[in-house]
Amino acid sequence: MNSAYPSRVIVDLDAYATNLEMVRRLAGDAALIPVLKANAYGHGLLPMARTACRANPAMLAVATVEEGITLREHGITRPILVMVHPHRDALPLFLEHQLTLTIADREMAQQFGALARDANRMPPVHCKVDTGMGRQGFNYDDALDGLQFVSRITHLDLQGVFTHFPCADIPDDSFTHGQIKAFKQLLKQVNKAGLPYEMAHAANGAAIVNYRKSIFDAVRPGLITYGVWPTTPDKNAAFVKPVLRWETTVVQVRALEKGASIGYGRTYIADSPIKTAVLPVGYADGYKYQLANRADVLIRGERCPVRGSVCMDQIVVDVSHLPDAACGDVATLIGDDGDESITAAEVAALADTIPYDIFTGIGPRVRREYSGNKDVQ
Repeated sequence: MNSAYPSRVIVDLDAYATNLEMVRRLAGDAALIPVLKANAYGHGLLPMARTACRANPAMLAVATVEEGITLREHGITRPILVMVHPHRDALPLFLEHQLTLTIADREMAQQFGALARDANRMPPVHCKVDTGMGRQGFNYDDALDGLQFVSRITHLDLQGVFTHFPCADIPDDSFTHGQIKAFKQLLKQVNKAGLPYEMAHAANGAAIVNYRKSIFDAVRPGLITYGVWPTTPDKNAAFVKPVLRWETTVVQVRALEKGASIGYGRTYIADSPIKTAVLPVGYADGYKYQLANRADVLIRGERCPVRGSVCMDQIVVDVSHLPDAACGDVATLIGDDGDESITAAEVAALADTIPYDIFTGIGPRVRREYSGNKDVQ
């Protein structure tokens, strides 16, 4: 543990590569577009992107122009799809850094086409169609007209057409079935109209598992590649390898008397003498405030419950059942210790949130370290 950091995550790059290969097998002939947005779901953008490139993906997917530029500045040459509509002022950056723009309205298509014309370039673009997510995208009812509009802009290459599912984690969901049917119907209309495009994509990790008919020319796996089974029930979770481990160290061990209170609001009152360990991690590091008096950590292979509120920088755990607990002991927040395991899914459920929130919330005070393939770090 680097003494300058209160806690660390250890990211297993080999596990990530294994999960990508598993997704490739599940997706059959479809190309991979690994999703690396939000600092690769908190795992570290550059090491994960370099590992993803070894899987020969069709593209990499990010959310923002900044993420795309970071990849370019560090030597990533794969096509990069920026999935979130940028501010109009950022459009020149797509040409400068050869990023693939997501287009979801005619105005942006016109503006980007004019920039491309002035630069004598013909950049690829992907058009997003809203089949029910209710966020960005061409409205489904006039999507064909929108795609035809984009295809007529002479300096834009309509490379991709895609959509997104809000409920693919629910097996046999009627709404998702309807989205797939609608998207297929649109693609038939696009083909009938003779619009040229190279790839259609819709399936995220959950859809790859639950909705095989949603697998088109490419898939966009995210959470599943980071070691969390993306659907319920999670009986097949063993097929993915955990990628991230989060740990800290015990900085103080104390004995408190019966009746002692712990933390802001005195939300825990000891009903008997208690031995506690103080851990230097809190909600400023991404350990959720909602985990107070709910979660466990692992110390010496045993579960130790969080007592009292989660503070900005510290938590207190009960180690009364560990007579040898001492300063310097490793405390595992997510990961394995002996026969015990705490998963991101468990922590998310206890915090009334989702694993995405847990991963992406792990803050910059938490040091990222990497195991596995050293060539990409």
